[in-house]
Amino acid sequence: MGFPEDEARENALRRWAVILAGGSGKRLHSLTRRMYGEDRPKQFCSFFGGRTLLGNTRARIARVIAPERTMYAMMKDHAGYYRQELAGVESANVLVQPTDRGTTAAIAYSLAQIAAVDDNATAGFFPADHHFTDESAFTSAVDRAYSLAHLHSDKVLLLGAQPERPEVEYGWIEPGAAIPGGSRDGLSRDREGRDRTGSDAMFRVNRFWEKPSLDAARGLLDRGCLWNTFVMVGRVRAFLDLLRKAIPAGTPVFGDFSKQVLSALPDRLAVLRLDNVGWSDLGTPERVMAAAGGAGRAGVPMTAA
Repeated sequence: MGFPEDEARENALRRWAVILAGGSGKRLHSLTRRMYGEDRPKQFCSFFGGRTLLGNTRARIARVIAPERTMYAMMKDHAGYYRQELAGVESANVLVQPTDRGTTAAIAYSLAQIAAVDDNATAGFFPADHHFTDESAFTSAVDRAYSLAHLHSDKVLLLGAQPERPEVEYGWIEPGAAIPGGSRDGLSRDREGRDRTGSDAMFRVNRFWEKPSLDAARGLLDRGCLWNTFVMVGRVRAFLDLLRKAIPAGTPVFGDFSKQVLSALPDRLAVLRLDNVGWSDLGTPERVMAAAGGAGRAGVPMTAA
Protein backbone atom coordinates (compact mmCIF):
# COMPACT_ATOMS: atom_id res chain seq x y z
CA MET A 1 0.00 0.00 0.00
CA GLY A 2 1.26 3.53 -0.77
CA PHE A 3 0.06 7.04 -1.45
CA PRO A 4 -2.87 7.50 -3.86
CA GLU A 5 -1.55 8.79 -7.20
CA ASP A 6 -2.80 12.38 -6.77
CA GLU A 7 -1.46 12.61 -3.22
CA ALA A 8 1.90 11.17 -4.25
CA ARG A 9 2.18 13.76 -7.03
CA GLU A 10 1.34 16.60 -4.64
CA ASN A 11 3.83 15.24 -2.11
CA ALA A 12 6.58 15.20 -4.75
CA LEU A 13 5.82 18.77 -5.84
CA ARG A 14 6.12 19.98 -2.26
CA ARG A 15 9.56 18.48 -1.66
CA TRP A 16 12.43 20.91 -1.21
CA ALA A 17 16.10 20.32 -0.52
CA VAL A 18 18.78 22.54 1.00
CA ILE A 19 22.42 21.67 0.45
CA LEU A 20 24.51 23.02 3.31
CA ALA A 21 27.80 24.14 1.76
CA GLY A 22 29.02 27.09 3.81
CA GLY A 23 31.73 25.50 5.95
CA SER A 24 35.43 26.27 5.66
CA GLY A 25 36.66 22.69 6.24
CA LYS A 26 39.73 23.75 8.19
CA ARG A 27 40.66 20.21 9.20
CA LEU A 28 41.21 19.36 5.54
CA HIS A 29 43.37 22.36 4.69
CA SER A 30 46.55 20.32 4.98
CA LEU A 31 45.17 18.12 2.20
CA THR A 32 43.59 20.80 -0.01
CA ARG A 33 46.75 22.90 0.23
CA ARG A 34 48.77 20.04 -1.24
CA MET A 35 46.21 19.42 -3.96
CA TYR A 36 45.35 23.00 -4.95
CA GLY A 37 48.04 25.18 -3.40
CA GLU A 38 45.49 26.96 -1.22
CA ASP A 39 43.17 26.42 1.74
CA ARG A 40 40.20 25.59 -0.48
CA PRO A 41 36.99 24.61 1.34
CA LYS A 42 36.48 20.88 0.90
CA GLN A 43 33.04 21.13 -0.74
CA PHE A 44 34.72 22.75 -3.76
CA CYS A 45 37.36 20.03 -4.08
CA SER A 46 37.42 17.00 -6.36
CA PHE A 47 38.99 14.28 -4.23
CA PHE A 48 37.94 11.31 -6.34
CA GLY A 49 38.21 12.73 -9.84
CA GLY A 50 35.33 14.31 -11.72
CA ARG A 51 32.86 16.33 -9.67
CA THR A 52 33.56 18.31 -6.53
CA LEU A 53 31.92 17.21 -3.27
CA LEU A 54 29.27 19.87 -3.89
CA GLY A 55 28.75 18.53 -7.41
CA ASN A 56 28.42 14.98 -6.10
CA THR A 57 25.85 16.13 -3.56
CA ARG A 58 23.86 17.99 -6.23
CA ALA A 59 23.77 14.90 -8.46
CA ARG A 60 22.77 12.67 -5.54
CA ILE A 61 19.92 14.90 -4.39
CA ALA A 62 18.68 15.45 -7.97
CA ARG A 63 17.58 11.80 -7.97
CA VAL A 64 14.94 12.69 -5.38
CA ILE A 65 14.29 16.45 -5.55
CA ALA A 66 13.77 18.61 -8.63
CA PRO A 67 16.66 21.08 -9.24
CA GLU A 68 14.27 24.05 -9.23
CA ARG A 69 13.33 23.17 -5.63
CA THR A 70 16.91 22.72 -4.44
CA MET A 71 18.55 25.55 -2.52
CA TYR A 72 22.19 26.10 -1.60
CA ALA A 73 23.33 27.67 1.68
CA MET A 74 26.65 29.33 0.85
CA MET A 75 29.14 31.84 2.26
CA LYS A 76 29.88 35.17 0.57
CA ASP A 77 33.63 34.61 0.88
CA HIS A 78 33.32 31.43 -1.23
CA ALA A 79 31.74 33.13 -4.24
CA GLY A 80 34.88 32.63 -6.30
CA TYR A 81 34.47 28.86 -5.91
CA TYR A 82 30.73 28.39 -6.33
CA ARG A 83 29.87 31.09 -8.89
CA GLN A 84 30.84 28.95 -11.85
CA GLU A 85 29.68 25.65 -10.37
CA LEU A 86 26.19 27.05 -9.67
CA ALA A 87 26.03 29.16 -12.83
CA GLY A 88 22.81 27.48 -13.99
CA VAL A 89 21.01 27.80 -10.64
CA GLU A 90 18.37 30.50 -10.13
CA SER A 91 19.78 33.28 -7.97
CA ALA A 92 16.82 32.96 -5.59
CA ASN A 93 17.97 29.40 -4.80
CA VAL A 94 21.48 30.45 -3.77
CA LEU A 95 21.24 31.65 -0.17
CA VAL A 96 24.36 33.59 0.69
CA GLN A 97 25.37 34.42 4.26
CA PRO A 98 27.67 37.45 4.62
CA THR A 99 29.59 35.74 7.43
CA ASP A 100 29.56 32.33 9.06
CA ARG A 101 26.86 32.37 11.74
CA GLY A 102 26.63 28.60 12.17
CA THR A 103 24.20 25.96 10.97
CA THR A 104 21.22 27.24 12.97
CA ALA A 105 21.22 30.57 11.12
CA ALA A 106 21.66 28.86 7.74
CA ILE A 107 18.79 26.46 8.39
CA ALA A 108 16.48 29.16 9.77
CA TYR A 109 17.10 31.38 6.74
CA SER A 110 16.52 28.49 4.35
CA LEU A 111 13.26 27.57 6.04
CA ALA A 112 12.03 31.16 5.86
CA GLN A 113 12.71 31.25 2.12
CA ILE A 114 10.91 27.95 1.48
CA ALA A 115 7.96 28.92 3.72
CA ALA A 116 7.52 32.12 1.69
CA VAL A 117 6.87 29.92 -1.36
CA ASP A 118 5.01 27.02 0.29
CA ASP A 119 4.53 26.88 4.05
CA ASN A 120 3.19 23.33 3.74
CA ALA A 121 6.36 22.09 2.04
CA THR A 122 8.59 19.26 3.23
CA ALA A 123 12.27 20.19 3.43
CA GLY A 124 15.44 18.14 3.61
CA PHE A 125 18.87 19.36 4.68
CA PHE A 126 22.00 17.75 3.23
CA PRO A 127 25.62 18.56 4.13
CA ALA A 128 27.83 18.86 1.05
CA ASP A 129 30.78 16.89 2.47
CA HIS A 130 29.35 13.37 2.67
CA HIS A 131 30.37 10.18 0.90
CA PHE A 132 28.28 7.02 0.39
CA THR A 133 29.53 3.72 -0.96
CA ASP A 134 25.95 2.85 -1.96
CA GLU A 135 24.34 6.02 -3.24
CA SER A 136 21.26 4.23 -4.56
CA ALA A 137 20.51 2.84 -1.10
CA PHE A 138 20.93 6.31 0.36
CA THR A 139 18.69 8.07 -2.14
CA SER A 140 16.04 5.37 -1.68
CA ALA A 141 16.17 6.08 2.07
CA VAL A 142 15.87 9.82 1.43
CA ASP A 143 12.82 9.24 -0.75
CA ARG A 144 11.31 7.15 2.04
CA ALA A 145 12.14 9.85 4.60
CA TYR A 146 10.19 12.44 2.61
CA SER A 147 7.19 10.12 2.46
CA LEU A 148 7.38 9.45 6.19
CA ALA A 149 7.73 13.15 6.98
CA HIS A 150 4.60 13.78 4.93
CA LEU A 151 2.72 11.22 7.06
CA HIS A 152 4.26 12.16 10.44
CA SER A 153 3.87 15.89 10.00
CA ASP A 154 4.79 16.75 13.61
CA LYS A 155 8.19 15.03 13.49
CA VAL A 156 11.56 15.99 12.07
CA LEU A 157 13.30 12.86 10.80
CA LEU A 158 17.03 12.34 11.21
CA LEU A 159 18.88 9.76 9.15
CA GLY A 160 21.08 7.63 11.38
CA ALA A 161 23.74 5.48 9.75
CA GLN A 162 24.56 1.95 10.84
CA PRO A 163 27.93 2.34 12.64
CA GLU A 164 30.95 0.41 11.47
CA ARG A 165 33.21 1.07 14.45
CA PRO A 166 33.25 2.90 17.83
CA GLU A 167 33.91 6.29 16.20
CA VAL A 168 34.79 9.10 18.64
CA GLU A 169 34.68 11.98 16.12
CA TYR A 170 31.04 11.55 15.08
CA GLY A 171 27.84 12.43 16.87
CA TRP A 172 25.65 9.47 17.84
CA ILE A 173 21.89 9.04 18.18
CA GLU A 174 20.43 6.74 20.80
CA PRO A 175 17.16 5.39 19.33
CA GLY A 176 14.15 4.64 21.49
CA ALA A 177 10.98 2.72 20.78
CA ALA A 178 9.87 2.03 17.22
CA ILE A 179 7.25 4.40 15.86
CA PRO A 180 4.21 2.64 14.35
CA GLY A 181 4.05 3.04 10.61
CA GLY A 182 7.77 3.67 10.39
CA SER A 183 8.81 0.77 8.17
CA ARG A 184 9.28 0.84 4.41
CA ASP A 185 6.84 3.22 2.70
CA GLY A 186 5.59 4.03 6.19
CA LEU A 187 2.81 1.47 5.89
CA SER A 188 4.26 -2.05 5.87
CA ARG A 189 3.10 -4.66 8.40
CA ASP A 190 3.73 -8.30 9.10
CA ARG A 191 1.20 -11.12 8.65
CA GLU A 192 -0.39 -10.43 12.04
CA GLY A 193 -0.88 -6.79 11.13
CA ARG A 194 1.83 -5.52 13.47
CA ASP A 195 4.21 -2.77 12.35
CA ARG A 196 7.56 -4.15 11.38
CA THR A 197 10.73 -2.90 13.04
CA GLY A 198 13.32 -4.08 10.55
CA SER A 199 16.37 -2.27 9.21
CA ASP A 200 14.21 0.43 7.63
CA ALA A 201 12.22 1.22 10.79
CA MET A 202 11.70 4.65 12.31
CA PHE A 203 12.38 5.17 16.01
CA ARG A 204 11.94 7.79 18.68
CA VAL A 205 15.09 9.60 19.79
CA ASN A 206 16.21 9.09 23.37
CA ARG A 207 19.25 11.36 23.32
CA PHE A 208 22.34 12.52 21.44
CA TRP A 209 25.96 11.77 22.18
CA GLU A 210 28.50 14.23 20.76
CA LYS A 211 32.02 12.91 20.16
CA PRO A 212 32.00 10.33 22.97
CA SER A 213 35.06 8.77 24.57
CA LEU A 214 36.26 5.49 23.10
CA ASP A 215 34.75 3.48 25.96
CA ALA A 216 31.44 5.31 25.57
CA ALA A 217 31.49 4.79 21.79
CA ARG A 218 32.02 1.06 22.27
CA GLY A 219 28.98 0.98 24.54
CA LEU A 220 26.91 2.94 22.01
CA LEU A 221 27.92 0.51 19.28
CA ASP A 222 26.94 -2.46 21.44
CA ARG A 223 23.55 -0.89 22.25
CA GLY A 224 22.60 -0.38 18.60
CA CYS A 225 23.02 3.38 18.53
CA LEU A 226 23.51 5.16 15.19
CA TRP A 227 25.85 7.69 13.67
CA ASN A 228 24.20 11.08 13.24
CA THR A 229 24.58 12.00 9.55
CA PHE A 230 22.93 15.41 10.12
CA VAL A 231 20.67 14.68 7.15
CA MET A 232 17.23 15.87 8.25
CA VAL A 233 13.80 15.80 6.61
CA GLY A 234 10.54 17.25 7.87
CA ARG A 235 7.64 19.55 7.19
CA VAL A 236 8.74 23.19 7.14
CA ARG A 237 6.21 23.87 9.90
CA ALA A 238 7.76 21.13 12.05
CA PHE A 239 11.22 22.65 11.64
CA LEU A 240 9.97 26.15 12.42
CA ASP A 241 8.15 24.83 15.48
CA LEU A 242 11.40 23.27 16.66
CA LEU A 243 13.20 26.59 16.28
CA ARG A 244 10.48 28.48 18.16
CA LYS A 245 10.50 26.03 21.05
CA ALA A 246 14.28 25.65 21.31
CA ILE A 247 15.21 29.32 20.88
CA PRO A 248 13.13 31.81 22.89
CA ALA A 249 12.15 35.08 21.24
CA GLY A 250 15.03 37.54 21.27
CA THR A 251 17.70 34.83 21.50
CA PRO A 252 20.26 34.88 18.66
CA VAL A 253 19.85 31.95 16.27
CA PHE A 254 23.61 31.66 15.84
CA GLY A 255 25.22 28.36 16.70
CA ASP A 256 25.27 24.66 16.03
CA PHE A 257 21.83 23.28 15.12
CA SER A 258 22.48 19.89 16.75
CA LYS A 259 23.37 21.43 20.10
CA GLN A 260 21.08 24.46 20.00
CA VAL A 261 17.93 22.81 18.67
CA LEU A 262 17.98 19.03 18.20
CA SER A 263 19.48 18.11 21.57
CA ALA A 264 16.97 20.36 23.33
CA LEU A 265 13.87 18.65 21.90
CA PRO A 266 14.47 14.94 21.22
CA ASP A 267 10.77 14.19 21.73
CA ARG A 268 9.95 16.14 18.55
CA LEU A 269 12.33 14.00 16.48
CA ALA A 270 12.49 10.56 14.94
CA VAL A 271 15.39 8.63 13.49
CA LEU A 272 15.31 6.48 10.36
CA ARG A 273 18.00 3.82 10.43
CA LEU A 274 20.24 3.52 7.36
CA ASP A 275 21.85 0.11 6.94
CA ASN A 276 24.68 -0.62 4.51
CA VAL A 277 24.90 2.80 2.83
CA GLY A 278 28.60 3.19 3.69
CA TRP A 279 28.29 6.74 5.01
CA SER A 280 31.32 8.87 5.84
CA ASP A 281 31.69 12.49 6.83
CA LEU A 282 34.79 13.61 4.91
CA GLY A 283 36.06 15.77 7.75
CA THR A 284 39.68 14.57 7.94
CA PRO A 285 42.39 13.60 5.43
CA GLU A 286 42.24 10.04 6.78
CA ARG A 287 38.55 9.72 5.95
CA VAL A 288 39.09 11.13 2.46
CA MET A 289 41.81 8.56 1.85
CA ALA A 290 39.68 5.73 3.20
CA ALA A 291 36.80 6.78 0.95
CA ALA A 292 39.16 7.00 -2.03
CA GLY A 293 40.07 3.38 -1.47
CA GLY A 294 43.77 3.87 -0.78
CA ALA A 295 46.80 5.97 -1.58
CA GLY A 296 47.02 7.91 -4.82
CA ARG A 297 43.33 8.12 -5.78
CA ALA A 298 42.82 11.50 -4.13
CA GLY A 299 45.88 12.94 -5.85
CA VAL A 300 48.08 13.05 -2.75
CA PRO A 301 50.07 10.50 -0.78
CA MET A 302 48.72 8.92 2.38
CA THR A 303 51.16 11.02 4.41
CA ALA A 304 49.21 14.18 3.51
CA ALA A 305 47.65 14.26 6.97
